[in-house]
Amino acid sequence: MASVNPLLSPLTQGETMRDYKHASRTFVDNNFELQPRHGHLFHVVFEFTAEAQGLFNTVEKLEMPILVKTIDLPTYTIDVQTHNQYNRQVQTHHKINYNPINVTFHDDVKELIRNLWHKYYVFYSADPTYSLDSNSYNTQDRYANRTQQQWGLQRGNKRFFKNIKIYSMHNHKFAEYTIINPIITSFNHDSHAYASAGLMQHSMQLQYESVKYATGFVNDVGPTGFGEIHYDVETSDLSNGNQFGQAFIDGQLVNTNGQRSQDLFNGNTQATIGSQGILFDNLSNLTFGNVISTAFGKVASNILTGQKPTSNILVPFIGKASVRDLNANDIASIVVNNQTNSGTNDSISSQGQSIGNALFTATQSSSQLPSIGYANTIPNTTGTVGAPNKISSVTTYNKSSTSAGTRQQAADFAQKRLQDPNISAEQRAYYQDKVRLSNQ
Repeated sequence: MASVNPLLSPLTQGETMRDYKHASRTFVDNNFELQPRHGHLFHVVFEFTAEAQGLFNTVEKLEMPILVKTIDLPTYTIDVQTHNQYNRQVQTHHKINYNPINVTFHDDVKELIRNLWHKYYVFYSADPTYSLDSNSYNTQDRYANRTQQQWGLQRGNKRFFKNIKIYSMHNHKFAEYTIINPIITSFNHDSHAYASAGLMQHSMQLQYESVKYATGFVNDVGPTGFGEIHYDVETSDLSNGNQFGQAFIDGQLVNTNGQRSQDLFNGNTQATIGSQGILFDNLSNLTFGNVISTAFGKVASNILTGQKPTSNILVPFIGKASVRDLNANDIASIVVNNQTNSGTNDSISSQGQSIGNALFTATQSSSQLPSIGYANTIPNTTGTVGAPNKISSVTTYNKSSTSAGTRQQAADFAQKRLQDPNISAEQRAYYQDKVRLSNQ
């Protein structure tokens, strides 16, 4: 029997209609943690040096970020050189280059951005600092006395910007990029045209020295200036009170006020909670019962949603858990027994492999040392082309009972020469210096 509606024919064949579970589980699970960021959700903070910060008042500093129209995140170019290793092409890193960052601003009627550029211009150059009513800008004979003597760049060794911080924000969290010691390499005003009805803008390009990475929450301490001026702070009818400084993580609102951004270089996993989820509210009272109840609640929630039971549980302590995966019994043993991953002082490892060289921790004795001057650690010379020596392949010698090849040998010889009454005054002064240096 033919189906009345062809669209319902799959139901008669045992098929079922399904939603897009893969996309949903990828981008919705764990409070949208894998969702791509939106390009329009960002904030910029300009931090000035001590010499320049007095040029702007507090309101101007808060309004500048609002007028940023677009800004590039940092990009890098790494200098890679290719070497011929017995007909095998091998690449090596040699230098990292920081590519310029482009920033565009709205050309505001208040002239805030135009004044920003003018103060930067005057900060470095003496050219625009004279009055048009004077004769300073008149064309003069090359032999005539100048009305003004100071022209061109005057403060090339000073810095105007301390850093520029860019915040990529989403879901009450942010990724922070700090541009270190930026300087303007070009600044462009827009163009007028009678045939255009578009909005005008300013643009500038920056060079910089380095980039710092951090992560954090949008709260009462950061980002600086965000939501402090010209910002709609009226609570939505759909919200449950004022949720500023709170992040919705793993089905619960967590108070993040007071938590400052965490430098990624510090390696503090508890502060970089954005990728793992929060287990505890750092501002609330923490008891062992709270820890257990919260952990079991998260495990039950993960089981009901088809996830790995321990996929988003974060236990903030240092020790073995930071170097390998642990099961529940391992974690309980470490917490109860207060175990840590102490390691040994003379072990060096990289990517799970021991790379330590025993020659650094064990010294060798020799009654007849080679002539190595004043050094007691020399490179090994036993390597071959097939098995070359490493930089760490050295031999360390103890002080010998004899004076061969040592500083003491030179001192003994100098003392012996000083006993000779026939040496000249220059030779005596020379050997006296030898003795004095050996005693230092």
